[in-house]
Amino acid sequence: MAFAGFEPCVGCGRGIPVDRFVDGKAACPWCGTVQDEGGEQVVVAPAKPLGRHPKVTERDEGAERVFVTRQGSCFGWFWLVFTTVHCGFMFYGLVHGQVHSGRHGPVIANPSFWHYLGFAAFYSIFFAVGFAFTLSRYTIRLRDDLITVRYRLFPFVGWTWRLAAAETVQVSLAFRGARSNGRAEKAIVLVSGGKEISFGSFLEDGVKQHLASSIDAFYHEAPGATADFIPGPSA
Repeated sequence: MAFAGFEPCVGCGRGIPVDRFVDGKAACPWCGTVQDEGGEQVVVAPAKPLGRHPKVTERDEGAERVFVTRQGSCFGWFWLVFTTVHCGFMFYGLVHGQVHSGRHGPVIANPSFWHYLGFAAFYSIFFAVGFAFTLSRYTIRLRDDLITVRYRLFPFVGWTWRLAAAETVQVSLAFRGARSNGRAEKAIVLVSGGKEISFGSFLEDGVKQHLASSIDAFYHEAPGATADFIPGPSA
């Protein structure tokens, strides 16, 4: 039985939120079955790429080639651990009346609900940064006529870029404004039909090279057809 805002899964029968459908397809959060909006199951098979990268998952969904990778970085995990420890100490101090209300304000002897809520809101910004560099995920879907890139910080929270694949799809690694410790970080840049999308500036260099060459290989006979400096996927 279908409920408002949900579509029944063809695999297990549970409801899939309609928000999960992207470009007419969604994977069931319960059993993983992929289906389209018409209720037809989409055949998912392991991809047969030229090579693989240990941090990139590849598969075929019907006529689509799908790549999935997580941001995961040492900096992100360090940031997340440090924020967790610091947040724990601050909440402990708040509970025991050892935290000042401002730099030179009085000690909060009897914290109220609003004090805890304010602390939680303040630290949520730092936790979001930590999650962005650790658990966030890119999903790249390639079709003959469309490229879809989804970035999700949390489920349902993130951005989606789409680029219509014209006769030629140019792939490159180029600077698009992102910097890390003062160093320019290159992004994966896709250009087709006079339009451009870019993503993945803070992914590892090896992951960016693998994704760029794999995308190039999907739209051309061999990787490097439009971007000679991008090495092909390692075997």
